[in-house]
Amino acid sequence: MIIKEIGIGITVMMLVMLVHLMATYVLLDWADAYDNMFKRHPRLRLLAALTVANIVLLVAHLIEVGLWAVVYAAQGIVEDHNDAYYSAFVNYTALGFGESTQDAATRLIDPMTAGSGIMMFGWSTALLFLVIQQHLQEVRRPPRRRPPHHDEEAHVPETQEATGAAPSPKVTS
Repeated sequence: MIIKEIGIGITVMMLVMLVHLMATYVLLDWADAYDNMFKRHPRLRLLAALTVANIVLLVAHLIEVGLWAVVYAAQGIVEDHNDAYYSAFVNYTALGFGESTQDAATRLIDPMTAGSGIMMFGWSTALLFLVIQQHLQEVRRPPRRRPPHHDEEAHVPETQEATGAAPSPKVTS
């Protein structure tokens, strides 16, 4: 039975990975679309890009939990099929039940669901960092220079030559 559980777990993990890969492709395809959007407002463009990325990734995670829910229902892991999605979600987020009440024949499905969720959340985090990095240069503003107060003179420090001597006098003609 352990071999069967591992086989089911690996199969579902591969399907979950494919769903996340499709979400990654969607985000990469849409990344170029933001180049011309909000040209004068890079912070607004970053907000739009992160919002879309979060929505796409959330939908991917919900689909992935659904795949695990099908396994939970098909394998009889939950008594009521209506609880399959909730149970899969609890394990996918690695929240877990704390105490396993499952039959010994399906006990490995919970940790495999959690492992799948941990990997996909890490992948999602990497994608969100990618979105931020793509927009960060334009979002960062150069530091502001404040003008000197009217009672302060604009003091330009004298430079010192590499020899340690005072700077050479400037000659104008």
